[in-house]
Amino acid sequence: VDVPAGDYQLDQRHASVIFRIRHAGLAWFTARFDTKEASLTLDPADPTRSRLRASIDATSVNTGVLNAQGERAFDRSIARALGADASAAIAFVSTSIERTGEHTGRIIGDLTMNGQTHPMTLDATFDGSAVDPLRRGATVLGFSAHGSINRSDWGVTEWRAFTGDEVQIVIEAELART
Repeated sequence: VDVPAGDYQLDQRHASVIFRIRHAGLAWFTARFDTKEASLTLDPADPTRSRLRASIDATSVNTGVLNAQGERAFDRSIARALGADASAAIAFVSTSIERTGEHTGRIIGDLTMNGQTHPMTLDATFDGSAVDPLRRGATVLGFSAHGSINRSDWGVTEWRAFTGDEVQIVIEAELART
């Protein structure tokens, strides 16, 4: 991939982090996080030397579900279940990045949530790059990534009678060179 090496920051306006969890053994329930940040130190010649750090604010969970008073009480309950009372940050720090194809890679790292840290793997796709005049001529990279975790591994066990253990994570992101 012919892009400049260097440091990149997430453009929050052009990024989404969603999760899906099976509800009552039926459909996948989908929600998103509104507040997120990430930084990437990229070495396109040797991706193994690249590093990614990302975090989301668990209190920014957005299910789109409102109670009878029009409040997001369900979102607050999910945030508490994710451990937001102790630490609102859910953090991911890469430990290795490897190329798996011409435009694909695997990002292995440590995910910290609910006071616990465990390994997690994301399968990533490089979607392209451009020089963007609206972002002061910065080089912007596009990535998609997905992975899954078992929430119980992080001690997130509320509602297990109604929801599955597997949580699918889907990320779409643009990062601008700093």
